[in-house]
Amino acid sequence: MAVTSSAPIDIGDLVTEFGGSTPHSLTEYYRGGSLVPNTTANNSVPTSGAISLTDFFGATASGGTSDTLTLTVGTILIFRGFSALAGSLSPNTVEFDSWNVQIISLYHNLSDGKLYLIINQNSGNSGWTSMQIGSTTYNRTDATYSVPGAVSNWVWSDGSAIPSSGTVSVTFTE
Repeated sequence: MAVTSSAPIDIGDLVTEFGGSTPHSLTEYYRGGSLVPNTTANNSVPTSGAISLTDFFGATASGGTSDTLTLTVGTILIFRGFSALAGSLSPNTVEFDSWNVQIISLYHNLSDGKLYLIINQNSGNSGWTSMQIGSTTYNRTDATYSVPGAVSNWVWSDGSAIPSSGTVSVTFTE
């Protein structure tokens, strides 16, 4: 569903669409936060600063299209001076804004505690909004992005969502 696209609107409409904790406040509904996805449908919702109920006309909790992969973790890799929790992804391709990319690596570097995502091409820092590993969501905009050579890298400060063994679902949302 979506928030109403015309007046009247009240905070109850936001609670119905996005959830939230009581007592409710508009500041819990910034775009890109834990409740309102950073998607095109929600572009009128600010990410910080002044916020109004009318910013939410037509906003939706739906994150757009998504692809789900399975990460099977079974090894601790030791390479280039660090150890990492890594495994295999199935499948290893995902759609970023209508084009497919291959994921080269997704791992938790045990040396620095960070999460690393590397894809096979320079995609630009766009095409997807979030990656969910198990129950933990990583927003693309919260990562440090770089393009060393012909690959794209995203790095988040906490990679603890990757388990030390077993399988976990990884969902990318546009």
